[in-house]
Amino acid sequence: MRHNLLMADFIQHLRYALRNAFKAPGHSSLVVLALAIGIGVNTAIFSLANAAFFRPLPYPHADRLAFLWQSNIRTGETEGRVSYPNFADWKAQNQSFEDMAVFVTGKSVFAGAGDPERISGALVSANFFSVMGLTPLSGRVFSSDEQRPGHANVILISYRLWQTRFGSDPHVIGRTVNFGQDHNTIVGVLPSGFNFPSDADTWIPRIVSEFTQKKARQYPNLQVVGRLKPGVSWKQAQTEMDTIGQRLAQEYPAIDGGVGVRIVPFREQFSENVRQGLLLLWAAISAVLLIACLNAANLIVARSTGRHKEIALRLALGASRGHILRQLLYESLVLASAGAGVGLLFASWIVHLAGRLNPAIARLSGNIFDRRVLGYTLALTVLTTLVCGVLPSFSFSRMNLNHSLKSGGASGAPSGTQTLRSVLIVAEVSLAFVLLIGSGLLVRSLWNIFAVSPGFDATHVLTFHIYWPNGPANSTANQQRNAVFTDFLDRLRALPGVVSVGATSNVLFPPEMYKVPFVTDNQSTQSSGERPFLPHGEATPEYFQAMGIPLLRGRFFEQKDLTAAMQAASIADTATGPVAIINETMARRYWPESDPTGHKFRFDDPNFKSPWFTIVGVVGDVRQEGLEKSAGLMVYLPSSGEWSDDTVIRTTNDPLTLVAAIREQIRALDRNLAVDNVRTVRDLLSQQELQRQFNAMLLGGLAAIALLLSALGIYASVSYWVRQRTREIGIRMALGAQRAHVFELVVWRGMSLILIGLGFGLAGALAVTRFMSSLLYNVRPSDPLTFVLITLLLAVVALMACYSPARRAIKIDPLEALRYE
Repeated sequence: MRHNLLMADFIQHLRYALRNAFKAPGHSSLVVLALAIGIGVNTAIFSLANAAFFRPLPYPHADRLAFLWQSNIRTGETEGRVSYPNFADWKAQNQSFEDMAVFVTGKSVFAGAGDPERISGALVSANFFSVMGLTPLSGRVFSSDEQRPGHANVILISYRLWQTRFGSDPHVIGRTVNFGQDHNTIVGVLPSGFNFPSDADTWIPRIVSEFTQKKARQYPNLQVVGRLKPGVSWKQAQTEMDTIGQRLAQEYPAIDGGVGVRIVPFREQFSENVRQGLLLLWAAISAVLLIACLNAANLIVARSTGRHKEIALRLALGASRGHILRQLLYESLVLASAGAGVGLLFASWIVHLAGRLNPAIARLSGNIFDRRVLGYTLALTVLTTLVCGVLPSFSFSRMNLNHSLKSGGASGAPSGTQTLRSVLIVAEVSLAFVLLIGSGLLVRSLWNIFAVSPGFDATHVLTFHIYWPNGPANSTANQQRNAVFTDFLDRLRALPGVVSVGATSNVLFPPEMYKVPFVTDNQSTQSSGERPFLPHGEATPEYFQAMGIPLLRGRFFEQKDLTAAMQAASIADTATGPVAIINETMARRYWPESDPTGHKFRFDDPNFKSPWFTIVGVVGDVRQEGLEKSAGLMVYLPSSGEWSDDTVIRTTNDPLTLVAAIREQIRALDRNLAVDNVRTVRDLLSQQELQRQFNAMLLGGLAAIALLLSALGIYASVSYWVRQRTREIGIRMALGAQRAHVFELVVWRGMSLILIGLGFGLAGALAVTRFMSSLLYNVRPSDPLTFVLITLLLAVVALMACYSPARRAIKIDPLEALRYE
């Protein structure tokens, strides 16, 4: 019986709430829109955070999987990849991990069951799939023998490749395909959804030679994954790996001196590119939701004050204040539920847009409507219902029934209504100011970054990478490939609009820079642990002109340098030895008071006898590791193109117009050649700051929404104040008040609230922006220019919001106003 009464009461209140919502469609639409924006952006960001931090990874017991990286003990920063001997020692000496495996990612030409295609692949240790906890869909994984030299070449393929290239052929096991320079036999197909690492479609055993095992300690080119033993904590594992790292540093000071180990769990590794941005955006969208709730509550208060006589009459007839509160909550529930429904659609659109703008976000998004996200949206709906329902009830908590029943129109509104609305406006403005300051600082950082000179001229420069077809790996094949590539560069130079063409083995902003210890001819004797490492790359003679890298001293490479470079293995310290070009940083550090041209250096590699390289030129610094990092040491060695597969072309106009002609020239040389990463250098520069751009754009969008909602709230508040005082304004004007005075009175009413909000917002912004230091570049969290500009922007928007109500006020007819109820 009691249950039936409660249900009947619920239905009655709900019907009344729906009827009230449809009575004022304009007001209801504004409230629903405000809540939809707040709930929508919250749901969208939470769905991405859910994918980054909470959604289970598609690997068995993924909570025990981790990457292991080399780190710099002095700075604590991750250095990167690991050499095979170090990996072998880590694996043999630790007691915290069940097992460890290595892999190397790359792309190559895949030929088999169709036209050649450039695809991603990985070289992996034989135990890689057991570490990942993976069983193939069909066939088998690799045996330990298959990573030894001389064993038959085998390959595993992805489910996607099996479907698209082999038509889901159940007899694919045993077929032979070409991948890179080898013929490989397919031994297994992996399950659907597995494409680790780096969206790989093929997996090949990484050959472990005697040289790799014993002499490759100073060649860190591997990535390491491990599976933690049950019951072992990450802290325990890190402590043990720190001990192992210290032991290796003492045993091999020349290579491992100062090198430590850093363990990064899979969840943290996969989300690190978006973690900080998502946390920042999550804080921002919480502020937007609060602003939306405050705005909706403001609008509901405005509507409720128009019903004060109705509510007073219901209270006088015996309705309890609890009953009135329930009715307001039901009305808020109807509006909040509608806002949540529209907000989910809005969230879907936001996630789709974010995925298009940021590939890292695209990999996270997936299906946003899982149970956790829907539960979060439901919680937001309940929260907004409470905020929007309880806040308006405060204005009726001390209602004077006699005054309300005797008074008419707005004049009989509860005394606390205007105070509550003023508080809501101040809170909205304060939160909007903080968001605007945060987005302003990020925009200033982007401006500063793109104002940095990268060290080259990116105007009208195109770059792309060439993947060569399979073939024997020997000196004759390399010479043939070199001749083909030289011919290809000549063909490109003949294209209309081409100014210069070059190639390099080290395209801009590589994920890893290959570094080798070196000594100079004037270098004092140093302990092996202090010996510096030198990153280097090969470049053709025209590379510097094509990239617009300035020559500061000496000369660029010439054709005669290429011959000397190819004979370098047989040259010791002779006057006809190979040459090199260094950057300005290296010249300034090792020859600060003299011209470095003519001086020499050699690589200090115990495994190979390095010749002495004569420096023939000094070029400007290139920010090879990103615009935010100062240029480090860099040396360029001459190349005719044998290993320099990253081509750059400078043109007189838009280089993208030559893409079709370039592909045609490639097909004319060899139809098995594949081309990838075709993009302008300007796009390459922009790509480096994609995460910053995304954060600035999204936070800026949230700040704009907050500003719009605040302007709407200001407009509604001032409009309500004018409507409430229509009679008063009419009397003032009838007694001779000037229109300018009335206009000023109305504008000051709105601006006084803005000034109070700006005061609170300034204090909040100074406190919050301190936590943004790591996201900023060459700009202080308390940057005066940003604070001044944002203050002026908010003031201008507030004036615009106050202008329309003020104009209406000065147009009030005194005779009509005196009759106003």
